[in-house]
Amino acid sequence: MSAPEQRDERVEELLRTNERLAAEVRNLSLGGDAPRSAAMPTARRLGRQSAERDRLRAELEATRAELGAAGAALEATRGELELVAAHRAGLERQNQELAREVARLSAGFPGLLRRLRGRLGG
Repeated sequence: MSAPEQRDERVEELLRTNERLAAEVRNLSLGGDAPRSAAMPTARRLGRQSAERDRLRAELEATRAELGAAGAALEATRGELELVAAHRAGLERQNQELAREVARLSAGFPGLLRRLRGRLGG
């Protein structure tokens, strides 16, 4: 847009605003109702904010309680995990001992005789 067109649009907008304000002044001078404020009254807004604050505090307390319960459950799970890990380590040691025993029993001439007896069914 060129500068004269922008000025024309701006002048038109100012004229429209001026007309609205003039109509509002005429209405007020004739005893009409005062324009209502779009803003919420302070007391009502304060009441709503106070209620929202109370609701959020209750929600915070409930969340903290849930967090505490979840922390306790996490600690219990960690304890169980440590027990399972210790049991697994014991089973791994036992498997290694059994593997060595199997290797010892199948080695040499006595191991050969055991394998033959096993194949013959007996």
